[in-house]
Amino acid sequence: MIVHAETAVLGACMTDPKCYWRVADLLVPGDFADGRHAKLFALITEQARQSAPFDAITLADLQPALGSLALDIHNTEGWRTANVRAYAEQVASLAITRRVKSAGAQIARLDGPDVLGQAQQLLGSCLPRHTGEVKHIREYLRASVAELQRRVDAKESMTGLPTGLPTLDEMLCGYQPGDLIVIAARPSVGKTAFTVQSLVNAARHGKHVLFFSLEMTGVKIADRIQAHIAQVNAAGMKRPAMFDNADFGALYAAGAEIAELPLFIDETPALTVEALCARARQLHATQKLDLIAIDYLTQMTPPSGPKLSTADALQIITRALKQLAKELNVPVLLLSQLNREGDGHRPTLRALRDSGAIEQDADLVIFLHRPNPAKREHVILIVEKQRDGETGDIHLFANMRHQRFTETDEPIPDEASTPTSMSGYAQRSRNRAAPRQPAPAWHERNDR
Repeated sequence: MIVHAETAVLGACMTDPKCYWRVADLLVPGDFADGRHAKLFALITEQARQSAPFDAITLADLQPALGSLALDIHNTEGWRTANVRAYAEQVASLAITRRVKSAGAQIARLDGPDVLGQAQQLLGSCLPRHTGEVKHIREYLRASVAELQRRVDAKESMTGLPTGLPTLDEMLCGYQPGDLIVIAARPSVGKTAFTVQSLVNAARHGKHVLFFSLEMTGVKIADRIQAHIAQVNAAGMKRPAMFDNADFGALYAAGAEIAELPLFIDETPALTVEALCARARQLHATQKLDLIAIDYLTQMTPPSGPKLSTADALQIITRALKQLAKELNVPVLLLSQLNREGDGHRPTLRALRDSGAIEQDADLVIFLHRPNPAKREHVILIVEKQRDGETGDIHLFANMRHQRFTETDEPIPDEASTPTSMSGYAQRSRNRAAPRQPAPAWHERNDR
């Protein structure tokens, strides 16, 4: 069966050049089990990319060692060029089977501290390279109209996952499925707390959430979630003497609620992007994930290569995460640090570390900016990039005592460090935001 499918693909390509382009997105030479077939397909691929002929006689002249094989396949009568796509799918399917069996043998020999991560990375490499196809616009139009009708029938005001901040929800219509969303800030501004708040809000709406905490332990994340829901002093999680009986009662009630949330945490440090994507796919197969978050980009183990720069490595990571978001059709929140250009000044896309790949691949970029270091509770949320919508500012009160962000109409502490004009969303944020809360009277801040 393997030989017949492989020779059928090769015969069809040499008979009709158009056949190669019908299978070029499905196959690479390594998918052919027969080594000679692989070499012949590699030669066809090389010729096709140069817009050169690749009939059997031409190939035989180019590679005499493959000449008899090319001529034997070509001389077989009755190649059904119309079915070349089906033949290619058989070859690709059989190649996946071989890769899985090979991965199984390698998994059996694994050793070290992260055998599971290595195994998931190996299995991730077995996935099909391409699962899509070119379609006429009418196919996507039907899907668009059907989705629009579903939203009309459901009378939904938001098409994505709610963020928990009314103005941000209005601006974004929630976090959108398939989007790679970058949340960036300088250290200690609160990007982890902000993200955890988003995850908890989604989980409270019954959405299945996966959080890759590459820097902090799962226990510390649980501490933050308890402080957020119970609204107790986060510093008290390290110093219980700060709590009174009411605090412990609130923590007990919060713990009971948290235990029932569909929230999953992977605290494995220094994951590769392949292992991370494999684990997400594995959980998605059983839990149907709705939201994924990664804290944070530079804590991931970068791909290695002799000529791979930091920017190239980050591009591989962000491209893989964007593909994951599209494949699973879920928003992927990716936390990132800002470089020192974001210190003391309103950040721009240039402030993203090695910003080229991040800026290009992200569908949405959100900055958390503290314009006045003396006013740590005041943070400006800046929607700096949104592919399908407006950008603007939202003023937030950062209550790190309770690991909680709320919208505020508090005046900007340092007008000189922010733009003189405000976006429409920023003005609406001031007009209808939640009332300002009193500043926390504590000194043990935990506001990364």
